[in-house]
Amino acid sequence: MRRPGRHERGVTLLMVTVSIAILTAVAVEFAFQTRVDLELATHQRDGLRAEYLAKSSIGLARMLLLFQKQLDRTTGALPGAAQGINLQLWRMAKLDCHLLQSVVPQSGEGRRGKFSTTGAGGLDEQGRVQYGGFAGCFDARIEDEQEKLNVNALAGLQTGTAQGAVQRLYNLVSDKRFDFVFDREDANRIRTNPNDVLIGLKDWVDDDETQSAINVTALGQVALQPGFSDESALYSRYTPRYRPKNAWFDSLGELYLVNGVTDRFMAAFGDRLTVYPDPNAPLNVNSDDPLLIALAIRSIADPSRPDPRLNDPVFLDGIVQKIRAAKAMMPMGFSVQDFTMVVQAAGIAVNPQVVQRQGTTGTTANTFLGDKSDTFRIVATGNAGDVERRVTAVIRLSDPTRDGLGRVLYWRAD
Repeated sequence: MRRPGRHERGVTLLMVTVSIAILTAVAVEFAFQTRVDLELATHQRDGLRAEYLAKSSIGLARMLLLFQKQLDRTTGALPGAAQGINLQLWRMAKLDCHLLQSVVPQSGEGRRGKFSTTGAGGLDEQGRVQYGGFAGCFDARIEDEQEKLNVNALAGLQTGTAQGAVQRLYNLVSDKRFDFVFDREDANRIRTNPNDVLIGLKDWVDDDETQSAINVTALGQVALQPGFSDESALYSRYTPRYRPKNAWFDSLGELYLVNGVTDRFMAAFGDRLTVYPDPNAPLNVNSDDPLLIALAIRSIADPSRPDPRLNDPVFLDGIVQKIRAAKAMMPMGFSVQDFTMVVQAAGIAVNPQVVQRQGTTGTTANTFLGDKSDTFRIVATGNAGDVERRVTAVIRLSDPTRDGLGRVLYWRAD
């Protein structure tokens, strides 16, 4: 019988080696795909947890705002100077998972707590979900929308709130510090100036087809008047062409459709503009933005006795610093009366309509300024594992007995 040669014996070893290599590759690929599927499932689970943690924090913020409105109605019914108390609870409270952790009792000494930013928080020793328990964390930030400039207020007649909105928007976009915003052409190769943008915003929300005209006095007083040309002619040069809406803005993103509103414009002014409050709602004086405080100062100056010092940025900044210092010394929110007192102390003549209080509660002085708000933005962030979700909502709460937790005007989940 012939003995196998040396080369024949090596074939068996080669076949075994190749088989082991193939099995190893298959096993590694299977393990890798299994690991990927597990990570994807974990990511989806954490994403769902984070989203609902953010939604839960919005619910807590809406409850706080409801209590704030009830408190405002209670203080407004108090007699005398007590009705001017402006206690802003939503600024004082920190809405996050640590606040809820201090409210809901823990499961007991030596046990796993109901709250955990990582791992299987919210489970007892048997693995059952405890009441109020969750894994992850959340945070909610509340912003007052009525502290910003309402673009929809331009749709009204040029009196009261509408005239104040026109003057404030003009002072904002025509500020020399923002000249760089208008020194380039937009995507349609059209270059605009502050007056063009103000006219474009007005024509977008008004109910006529005629382009507005702007009239600026030597002292900076501005008025928008009906013009003669077709307001849609500006947009006939766009690709694709469209017509102005002639109705209120529904969101800030809609501003990009207006002639002259670009990314640079929104980067400079977007955080100071809003479209969600009632167009007749006054500007809230409790803003911390120096530019918005300066605009509020200029808007309440007596138009019959214009003060040229308000055009001096150094003088105006001095009044702004006094107002911010006065706010820092007060544990509660600023009232309209406090605001006007600081302005008058600086030697500025205030519009008599602002000095004279209106309404039964006395917390709002006419249609120019106010110290109570109905519309708020809630920015909620939920975290679970390595996943973060953000939910933004705008809530209007005019009447707690009718609106409940507030009417949702805007909702976006990222």
